[in-house]
Amino acid sequence: MKQLSRNDFEDRLLPRICRTRTPETAVFELTYGCNLRCLHCSNPTHKALQNELTTTEILNLLDQSADLGILTVTFTGGELLTRPDVFTLFDHAATQGFVLEMISNATRVTPELASRLRALPFKNICFSIYGATEGTYEQVTQQPHSFTHFLDGLATAAEHHLPVSAIRMPVLSLNAHEVLDAKALVESYGFKFQSCMEIFPRTNGNLDPLRYRLSPEEKIRVGQTLRENPIEAVPDPSCRSTTPFIECACGQTRFAITPYGEMNLCTGFPIPRYNLRTGTLREGWEVLKATVDRASETRHDDCPSCAVRSTCQQKRNHAWLETGDMNACLPHYKAWATLEQQAYVSIDPRQSR
Repeated sequence: MKQLSRNDFEDRLLPRICRTRTPETAVFELTYGCNLRCLHCSNPTHKALQNELTTTEILNLLDQSADLGILTVTFTGGELLTRPDVFTLFDHAATQGFVLEMISNATRVTPELASRLRALPFKNICFSIYGATEGTYEQVTQQPHSFTHFLDGLATAAEHHLPVSAIRMPVLSLNAHEVLDAKALVESYGFKFQSCMEIFPRTNGNLDPLRYRLSPEEKIRVGQTLRENPIEAVPDPSCRSTTPFIECACGQTRFAITPYGEMNLCTGFPIPRYNLRTGTLREGWEVLKATVDRASETRHDDCPSCAVRSTCQQKRNHAWLETGDMNACLPHYKAWATLEQQAYVSIDPRQSR
């Protein structure tokens, strides 16, 4: 029997998945509980509430995911490592043969925990960084000593050779001045640095996180700084546009499950909130597909004819989160795209012809 590497297998499988609209990735938000209190966080709470899914409920959903043909399971939070049963969940997912991924803030990665993670089939682990100094980091996290715990976590992950794919920095008005220092810090541990300048409202409609979003002008400045000190962009191979309206893999090849058992298009696109406590994953997937298929442009949708569409970072979920209307053009993103296009043309004059 011919054997394929995991990467070759995924490369052959993904095109077929996109054609058939078979779900490939499930994102499990295991808890909203977190040991940090980040000012920009899009989660509706930092507390683990009593109505979060039980161990038994999550194990059942993992079984349903296997039956549905899911290949990759991504675990996130909140801070998922605050959940006492987290290794029970990891171990069960491993027995189902999933490709495992994890997103964490790294502050709870101890040598004992790292050894247990190393023994599991995690393909990618992504950590977050909020600043390069204690003052900046803890201004974002609002938790004393969290920077020390973060550095300890990074050092432990490096010593145990955990499969860390990237250390990701949400660039905010509070930490933008340290982006290059953060990059140098991350690389000093042998890890890859990534940055993200898209800050979302909370999933319950609260717009407070946007107070810490960079202005379009600041985003261009930071972007140019990083281009002068280039970092490798890592595209998400599963998030390819297969529909003209919702241009991502949501409802096409992936879905997300909240700690309360709601099945949504994405962690950042919390609709249709299908209740998995009263329905099944397979039924929910049909609801998600229908949600995507019913979504369409209206007369006030300017995206198709917009002159800066090629450089615009706005997605349908951004508009929905900020206004409740997927068709809305958000001035912030349009200004950012306009400046980005001007900057691109100034770098490569051929684009102005």
